[in-house]
Amino acid sequence: MNFQWDNVEQFAQYVAQGERSFSDKINFLLDLKAHTYTCDSRISPLDYFEWVSRLSAVCPSTALSFSMHLYTQWGMQHIVPDELRDTILHTDSDDAKLFGSLNEPGIYFLREEQLNPEHFLIRAIQTDDGYVVNGVKKFVSLEPFVHFLPVYCYVENPRDQEARIAVLLLRKGAAGIHIQADWDTISMSESYSNSVCFDNVHVPHTDVLLKDKDALQQTNVFAYLFRLSISSVYYGIAQHAYQLALDYCKSKQVPHTNRTLSFFPGVQFSVAEIAMLLEGSRSQIIRYCELLHSYLEGKPSVDHIPIISLMTKEIVVNHAEQAVNLAMKIVGISSIAKHHVLSKLYQDVKAGQFHPPQSDVTYEMIAKHELGVLTHRSRWL
Repeated sequence: MNFQWDNVEQFAQYVAQGERSFSDKINFLLDLKAHTYTCDSRISPLDYFEWVSRLSAVCPSTALSFSMHLYTQWGMQHIVPDELRDTILHTDSDDAKLFGSLNEPGIYFLREEQLNPEHFLIRAIQTDDGYVVNGVKKFVSLEPFVHFLPVYCYVENPRDQEARIAVLLLRKGAAGIHIQADWDTISMSESYSNSVCFDNVHVPHTDVLLKDKDALQQTNVFAYLFRLSISSVYYGIAQHAYQLALDYCKSKQVPHTNRTLSFFPGVQFSVAEIAMLLEGSRSQIIRYCELLHSYLEGKPSVDHIPIISLMTKEIVVNHAEQAVNLAMKIVGISSIAKHHVLSKLYQDVKAGQFHPPQSDVTYEMIAKHELGVLTHRSRWL
């Protein structure tokens, strides 16, 4: 399907017309109703990958932050109670209430008894009319535009048949919520991933998403969609770097020759290497998209989606960084100038290694699965 392909082209033209602020870019996408993309039941994981990667090739920070809303909105359709669905999953562009990501950097545990309460950033106490929440939700991408904040909470006083971990929906306009504008990084600087602080915030029963014993397992869909989002964003970065390198090779006249850089073997080898990195990443993403599509439709699969999702994210992020490095090698010293596009892509692509889970955990999980190493408890998602 070609849903909203034109919107990416319009966005690219808008950005190319002159310097745009982060707010300008997001408001432009909202005017195009891009925030409703994952409300469309027709989209597939492959459609989503194509859309987000194209957006990332225009502006990685915008694509990363906007995809956090899109994938969370998509995942919400799988867990939100029917009575809450119509009030938060809507497509009215005049009332664009965006989602912060549910993802928490410290949560990959499958069993709640493994969680240390002292290390949990958000705590909740159950009351007769809901919950009272305290703590901090860090790295909320697109924070200035976010309204809905789904959070994992460690519940101090769960009732019978209820879990220690609940998933609650907080609304940023609620009393007791304030912003800590602490996003200060050279990578993905425009994603505005600030911290949101909760001080005795009341959450009514109507905004409780999950509180049963299997709450953590029911949120697995968010992990899989998050990894697709990350893969899509960093593939887009690699594509952009590659196109810049190609354009440079075709236009750069080599001194004392009558030929452009394209005719020289050293550059050709680097171009070939980037092309193979991109093809490898794309093939892996397509494989994952097919598997994820079956998962979202509830179809059984012989493949192990947690492992494939991790492999995909790790492969694509690593390939993207290699592609940017090779593109800079082709362009040469001018690529490290402060305002060069490749210099900015180099900074942005560095954030890839910090999206959870990081490489050491990922490799442990993959290796244990391949080796058939069984521990006395399930450690990671």
